[in-house]
Amino acid sequence: MKKGFIAIAFIAFLFTSCADSFLSREPAGSTVTQTLYDKLSSDKLENSLNGLYSMIYTMNTSRHDEFGQRSIDLWGDILCADIAVTDKTYGWLYTDEQMQTTSRTGTIWAFYYDILRNANIVIRNINKDSDDLMAKVAKSGYPSTAAKGTYDIAAANYALWLAQAFAMRAYCYSNLVRWYTPVEESTYMTGYTIKTYPCCPLYTETNFESPQPLSTSEQIYNQVFKDLANAIKLFEEFGALYQELEKSEYARDSKLKINIDVARGLLAYAYLNAAPYYAVYGEEKAYYQKALDYATDVMKNGKFQIIKNENLYTTGFNNVEDPSWMWGQHVVTETAGGLKSWFGQVDIHSYSYAWAGDTKVIDDNLKQEIMKLEWDGRIKWFNDGSVYSKFKDCPDGKFFSAASPVSTEDDDIDREWLSDNVFMRYESMYLIAAEASYFLGDAAGAVTNYLKPILEQRLNPEYPDSQADFNTYINGLAGEDVLKAITYNWRVEMWGEGYGLQTFRRLTKETKRGSNHDYRAGASIKAGDPNYNLNIPTSEATYNPNI
Repeated sequence: MKKGFIAIAFIAFLFTSCADSFLSREPAGSTVTQTLYDKLSSDKLENSLNGLYSMIYTMNTSRHDEFGQRSIDLWGDILCADIAVTDKTYGWLYTDEQMQTTSRTGTIWAFYYDILRNANIVIRNINKDSDDLMAKVAKSGYPSTAAKGTYDIAAANYALWLAQAFAMRAYCYSNLVRWYTPVEESTYMTGYTIKTYPCCPLYTETNFESPQPLSTSEQIYNQVFKDLANAIKLFEEFGALYQELEKSEYARDSKLKINIDVARGLLAYAYLNAAPYYAVYGEEKAYYQKALDYATDVMKNGKFQIIKNENLYTTGFNNVEDPSWMWGQHVVTETAGGLKSWFGQVDIHSYSYAWAGDTKVIDDNLKQEIMKLEWDGRIKWFNDGSVYSKFKDCPDGKFFSAASPVSTEDDDIDREWLSDNVFMRYESMYLIAAEASYFLGDAAGAVTNYLKPILEQRLNPEYPDSQADFNTYINGLAGEDVLKAITYNWRVEMWGEGYGLQTFRRLTKETKRGSNHDYRAGASIKAGDPNYNLNIPTSEATYNPNI
């Protein structure tokens, strides 16, 4: 396993390798020593946190299908067959179309553990550089805003940086535990439960410099819950202090940075994904309740908006300033990935592999489900082939270049790739709440409170009976049809945003691939199939003596 302090953005992290023994080599190349790192000023400490964020959208490889979190989102959505790769001219992403995970498991593992290592460094150094403020906080509880005279703006800064680092660490572990824990129906889970399954090593700021044994999936989830709860408390207490000391309103200077709403969203989704595993113990309702609570906490503050019907085809899912985006990356010239990016792989209005022939489209069976609901305007997110027949079923009504939203002509397409990347959207909070409510026994509330607010903004303007048919549909949902509607909306509303594989593993369990897949069209697939179980990379077993 290779781990390192890699040079990112404003700060160069110490790079180490474990070719001979775990973390034994001296630093080389564009690096700084740990001694120098320990002497960094608070400005550089903040820069190291900014560097941590930049790792979300980068991968240190030459492959054009490896570009950070959005590439992992793409792999998962293809693996579960919600996205079909219809050609293999260039070959990128075709192993995902073949539902092969062997070539991805090491990349996914290394991606999250590299971020984890650096998050642990940031957490450790914040604790060092803040004159033990965080240690005092951990021991005595979080300070009341009434005691603001005891703290200053520097303390608030450190606390908010620490909150973000905790959340980033939790984000990585929540992804690892989802990818590397088999579904309950899998033969790999036979004899195990979430409390006993050996998932992956757990590294924190106190132990990351020595190899750790595998922790159970429950232990990993518990670390996620703990880190995000700590982050939220820090945001609550020190965010209020920060507001009183310096700003009229604490706000991010970039949506790439995690704030309290993103932390709550991450925690809600983590509880939702953990819940089914606890059914064997009869403990799942407590997890669904937590998922519901944190998702509705986000809804209460009124900072975000569900995309309105009139904007359904104009947002392009390409602008981080969209009011439905909770977390995302503003792409500028310096961070544009070119062909090595989401829009470089998927968008037919950009100079991309999709434009050149390797189209990524909606699974035909899923498209047919949308078409059955004539009131559902999201069908127009996908090309019907009437204008660009070779791009039929491409998502050019959902994802399209901000610079060139219409043309596919060679001399008009976007060759700058400056469209933004989405990581979390407000609508996902409603879907989390709907699913949690359903499993808590409140199917009616799931429909009225959480599905309806989204769907009433998804009417098809070209179908004259949209409103009437929608009313009939939404008022008729009951029983198991509610769960089917929730599953359908995870797959359609969040198509291409990285939720597909986990929806498949958590809810769908079995599906049939559409007729437009280039590989195994029409084949039935199950979430418990061996190819959906990611194995621990060989390198980890080789260099970690505890595995």
